[in-house]
Amino acid sequence: MSLEQAFYVSQIIVAVAVVVSLVFVGREIRENTLAIQRGEHNSTMEQWTVIRMAMTKNRDIAELIAFGLDEGRALDRADQLRLEQLLGEMAWAAFHIWDRTQRGIFPKGTFEFTGGALLCAMLATKGGGDWWLKAKHFGFLPDFVADVDKQLNQGDAMPLVFGWPKSSATAGSSAARATGT
Repeated sequence: MSLEQAFYVSQIIVAVAVVVSLVFVGREIRENTLAIQRGEHNSTMEQWTVIRMAMTKNRDIAELIAFGLDEGRALDRADQLRLEQLLGEMAWAAFHIWDRTQRGIFPKGTFEFTGGALLCAMLATKGGGDWWLKAKHFGFLPDFVADVDKQLNQGDAMPLVFGWPKSSATAGSSAARATGT
């Protein structure tokens, strides 16, 4: 084998090695991306779990939400503040799902079927709608507000409590009231 042929063989070997290493790097990047996405899913789940478990483990919080959103009883200033802070936490957790969906970390439609649906169930109530009318102008990105309002305007928010009859506060025009239309 001549020196020229040995040179060509070595170039072919180098080219194959580069391709193999690029495939390996691409595979590692893909696996790393999937691990990061899984971490984002887990983080989002943890945010919602804190809220859900607060309602499940503490009857006082569940009653605050149920009666405060439905306006089944008058809330004192402290309970009104607690309810507003809880709604803010729910909206913030929903925002994270929305944001991750917008950035392509979560599949398209994830917000509408998960955090958006849960948030809109709260906002479709009289108390939730009243809160949203005021709160949406402070601390939320306009695109997020528009997407929440769009989902509320569809008028098919899931019931806050499955199997429980809708009250007059949750029936009918609550979505229109929450979006200001």
